[in-house]
Amino acid sequence: MRIIPYISLFSGGGVGDTGYRDSGLSPIILNELETDRAQILQANFPDSKVIAGDIINNTSLIEKEAKAILNQIKEQELFMISATPPCQGMSKNGIGSILKAIKDGKRTEIDHRNYLFKYALALTEQLKPKFFVWENVDRMFNTYILDDNSNTVPFVHYFKMKLLEMGYYGDFRVHNMTEFGVPQNRRRAIGIFIRGDLIQSGIFDTDNLFPSKTHSSKPDSIYKPYITLKDVIGKLPSLDSVNKEKACSDFHPLHKVPVSRKELYYWIDNTKEGQNAFNNNTCSKCGEISEAQSVYCDYCKVLLPKPTVFKNGEHRLIKGFVSTYKRMKYNEPTPTITTRSAYACSDQNLHPIQNRVLSIYEVALLQGVDPKEFKWGPIKKIKNGKEIIQDIANDTLLRDILGEPVSPIFSRLLGNHLVSLAKELNII
Repeated sequence: MRIIPYISLFSGGGVGDTGYRDSGLSPIILNELETDRAQILQANFPDSKVIAGDIINNTSLIEKEAKAILNQIKEQELFMISATPPCQGMSKNGIGSILKAIKDGKRTEIDHRNYLFKYALALTEQLKPKFFVWENVDRMFNTYILDDNSNTVPFVHYFKMKLLEMGYYGDFRVHNMTEFGVPQNRRRAIGIFIRGDLIQSGIFDTDNLFPSKTHSSKPDSIYKPYITLKDVIGKLPSLDSVNKEKACSDFHPLHKVPVSRKELYYWIDNTKEGQNAFNNNTCSKCGEISEAQSVYCDYCKVLLPKPTVFKNGEHRLIKGFVSTYKRMKYNEPTPTITTRSAYACSDQNLHPIQNRVLSIYEVALLQGVDPKEFKWGPIKKIKNGKEIIQDIANDTLLRDILGEPVSPIFSRLLGNHLVSLAKELNII
């Protein structure tokens, strides 16, 4: 069976790469900065070369290893380089606000995380894969960087120009993953490029690089309906964050949630589906409805079930966004699942009807991962001079590697699409 080799950069725990593997692609090299993530990578891709460490210091090693492996498997060309770098450096603000902040000296012009793409480009230039694939958050389109002449330019424009200079044709686009069968409103920036000598640039339509959507929210659409939260987790055993006994289940080790402190549980328990706890204006004692800004019941003076802090002898509302301390809706796709899925105070993380956040098991399902097939460890650590082995990585790490990547549902679809396109172009 022919191997279709590709390289994965900024691989995280390899969640997205499981989709590429399912499409028939073979990751000959995976690179990840963090050692614990690299161990999870190796557990899930035992036949691949995993290079742990900063890409800045490992670019030459990746290139050398890739050429050696390609020679060994008798492949002349790399099929793809896939890069999914950290997104923390990407701006949440509008372009105009960014430029004004830079001009006023309120924002630094350089965030080194926004320049990691240069190392992906360096490897692309040296290894010349047939395809280059990039995935990041949609706010990438609002990010500015410095070009070669220290001018402030749009990140996407500069990135695309550099790829074109190297002979790669394609585009960056924003897609909502719900349209590809992922049960999340997860908007991602996807860049797909093909090496120019493989196509007739005047004839080839770069639209062909992107897979067609498969799902839609419109009831009369030719596409399948969006997959909802209830479709995915509606039949799983119930959990309750009221205490340790009810916060876990014998069903699976990862079907568990953090126990809520007393006041948090009070807020959650009184919050309705699709609402946030700041809207809890109904008194839990007398049932009367108070004014929106009230902290205590306007009638019986009982503390309302709203997010508050106690300071200087009184309770006051916590400052927060409308998406915090908020329940999801059962019959809709979830909001974007982030690395902070364990926190009620983060973006819309509460279960629609149960008093808790989502379990790691549920998060995995909503990302398109089979929790019973994916390897969640082992992780080796040194503590007090002794090696300790964890069969399953800690909860924080698992939520991180599930909140960061492209869903394998999409990467599987994309991998299948690129393989089919390559066959059509007779380049595979």
